[in-house]
Amino acid sequence: MFKVLDKLHLSNMYCITVEGDTQLLKNGVKLIDEKGNTSEIETVAMSNYQNIEDYKKYAELVLHGDIENIGTTLFLNV
Repeated sequence: MFKVLDKLHLSNMYCITVEGDTQLLKNGVKLIDEKGNTSEIETVAMSNYQNIEDYKKYAELVLHGDIENIGTTLFLNV
């Protein structure tokens, strides 16, 4: 489970900040929110470079898919 902390619209994509076990996130992974909206990870980035341990808890994700009305919680869509 990943908590959506923030989102930024980038032309036809969104960049969101998530909190959770980010070691599970990789390019190409599909996510689903509590509303049933699905998306695919285009890029994963570390959001806080000042504390290296934060890479395990926080990440920035560039997503494709049904993002405009994304919920507050994301799950791996397996």
